[in-house]
Amino acid sequence: MIEGFEVLIVDDDASIRKRCVQLLNKKGYDVEGVSSGNAALPIVKNRQTPLVITDIRMAGINGIELLEKIRSESPETEVVMITGYGTVESAVKAIKLGAYDYLTKPFDMDKLLKVVENVATKFSLREENRQLRKKLDDYAEIGDIVSASSAMHDLFKLIDKVAPIDCNVLVEGESGTGKNLIAKQIHKKSPRAGKSFIIVDCASLSETLLESELFGYVKGAFTGAYTDKDGYFKVAHRGTILLDEIGELSPALQGKLLRIAQDHEIIPVGSTRPIPIDARILAATNKDLEALVREGKFREDLYFRLNVVKISVPPLRNRREDIPLLTHYFLDKFKKKYQKDKLVLNARIIASLNAYDWPGNVRELENLVQQLVIVADNGIIDPEAIPAVLKNVMAGNTADGPGKDDGILYDMNFQDARKICLDNFSRNYCIRSLRTNRGNVSATARDMNIRRSSLQRLMKRLGIRGSDIISDE
Repeated sequence: MIEGFEVLIVDDDASIRKRCVQLLNKKGYDVEGVSSGNAALPIVKNRQTPLVITDIRMAGINGIELLEKIRSESPETEVVMITGYGTVESAVKAIKLGAYDYLTKPFDMDKLLKVVENVATKFSLREENRQLRKKLDDYAEIGDIVSASSAMHDLFKLIDKVAPIDCNVLVEGESGTGKNLIAKQIHKKSPRAGKSFIIVDCASLSETLLESELFGYVKGAFTGAYTDKDGYFKVAHRGTILLDEIGELSPALQGKLLRIAQDHEIIPVGSTRPIPIDARILAATNKDLEALVREGKFREDLYFRLNVVKISVPPLRNRREDIPLLTHYFLDKFKKKYQKDKLVLNARIIASLNAYDWPGNVRELENLVQQLVIVADNGIIDPEAIPAVLKNVMAGNTADGPGKDDGILYDMNFQDARKICLDNFSRNYCIRSLRTNRGNVSATARDMNIRRSSLQRLMKRLGIRGSDIISDE
């Protein structure tokens, strides 16, 4: 149940209308009842009421006509139809016209409460998603790199400074942090942007094969070399070449790469004739090249040739403020890809994502969001869909067992523990706000952005007394 969620009951049967209003008011919803569609329309239009529950058969504007007008004037408003026996066909028609659900008279009040709770939850999630998307629009973004962290903003500024200058750049960072995206942005913002951008994975090819792929070969250089073949450096002429996982290069290839970095020329396998090459070299690694130099596993002279400018990409665990933004960025991306435009994310998932250390960094987060979108049902990505490792984080499990000192009651089931925590928060929040406004309920309600009647019901349910407001904390 969402405290203060607004519901409008439209029914010309006064007894049904009164029962619905009383029940939902008792549960903390902000409910109003009217007897006709004509009375309902201005309320919906002026307040953008999130939920309307309306009878189908009414004098004047009937329920179907009211639904059509609401869909036109307040498209985000959800409409639930009340239908009597023999008008179920009308209810089905209403569903096709965009109604959220329908209730058949005489309906079970528990069913009514469940429907209202589902709509209220949907609106709460929609608003949370909207706010996060709004924040997403306000933060820096280059390519597929989105960030709110100061460290990444400084990195973006460094890219803008380095890209136009034709120097070699070393990009360091853990696997999955987006080093290739950084390199791609350097190329796109450089004068070479209209030319080739070639990526070479130094870890995926054997030394012999990598040499011929990098420098090319001439006819007859080895068995099977029936024609000349250009290497990656020749293809990248006047463009940019990214040597990914440069730390995996053998000492022999490091020496040949040094010749290119110093003299800007290559010698294809099987040839003795050097070929001039004009290619900007970007190198990426998830290893500590300085440590490899000290251990004698990487040439110091090559290291300094490549490391004219170093860009270090921080891991995701060191910029947790980016997790919600990246989550919704990838959510929007995969919603479009899999045609699930109305999908929303349960806010409880964000809390667990923030608590996780992300050893696979941004790539791991992207893969998870893609998986969640693919398996999602009923328009909501539910916490039950997340992998076990994240469920353990959300439940507070660590290597030492469940946490006990963070205010969560782990010996209870989730719903009961959540209710206790939420009630404690609500009570403390209300008391603080009431003290700030010296007990003035109307002023407190305005500050809390809820109706005065909703605040009064909340105070009554939480047992807030005058002595709580005037006493010291």
